[in-house]
Amino acid sequence: MKRLSFALSALVIGVGAASAADLPAKMYTKSPSPAVPVYSWTGFYVGGNIGYGWGNGDTSFNPLPTAAGFGSLAPTTLGPNPKGVLGGAQIGYNWQTGAWVWGIESDIQGADINGSAMQSPIIQFNGTPYGPGSALSTSEKIDWFGTVRGRVGFAAAPQVLLYATGGLAYGDVKYTANSNFLPAGNQMYPASISDTRVGWTAGGGVEWAFAGAWSAKFEGLYYDLGTVSTTANGIPGLPAGACGGTGLCQVGYRWKTTGAIARVGINHTFGGPAVVRY
Repeated sequence: MKRLSFALSALVIGVGAASAADLPAKMYTKSPSPAVPVYSWTGFYVGGNIGYGWGNGDTSFNPLPTAAGFGSLAPTTLGPNPKGVLGGAQIGYNWQTGAWVWGIESDIQGADINGSAMQSPIIQFNGTPYGPGSALSTSEKIDWFGTVRGRVGFAAAPQVLLYATGGLAYGDVKYTANSNFLPAGNQMYPASISDTRVGWTAGGGVEWAFAGAWSAKFEGLYYDLGTVSTTANGIPGLPAGACGGTGLCQVGYRWKTTGAIARVGINHTFGGPAVVRY
């Protein structure tokens, strides 16, 4: 009987071992990698900016009807070189495809970009000074300034954008000039213009996303708002025999309105700047 029990036990143990050998090996799997947020520039944004501008307001003084006929004024150019601060707000939209970022931006800011220039005494057509106290003067002032621009950029790093930009520029500009022959003479030729000018702008910048939806930028722009011209009559009028017999001396003024601005800004993007990738 003992021999039978022993044989049965051996048989059970053998069958169990064979069954275990037939089982597949245990599989070990690697847990999935955690999601990695990657910055995306796509979305609407708003922000503010502050900067400084340097302008070219070169003003030409042209004696009319001719320099020889006018006599007491040689053609002259003065440079008021307006400069000053500006600051305001911007709004825009970016969309990113790969490392390239395309966008459009509009901005508007108040400005205090102004300058003036004077020459005394006036130099006559024959090269001699007109007389003590005579002077040519000019000024130019930009009160506000805005742009509507396209932007194209390259993400040099996920959160660093290098971009070029260009488009429409506009602004409110005030111009003044005078050819003052007092007190030696009895004439002056004042002019004043206030005009909303439209032109173009181009430049570039760098933008850094530093905290979630927030980014900071540095930008430089060149602008050209064209030229403005006017003609001033003398006050009071000259006698009929003056100005080569015409009795009508005038001074033509022409101002340039170009310059450059450098500014820093901060933007907040809406819609979530981070895209989750695995």
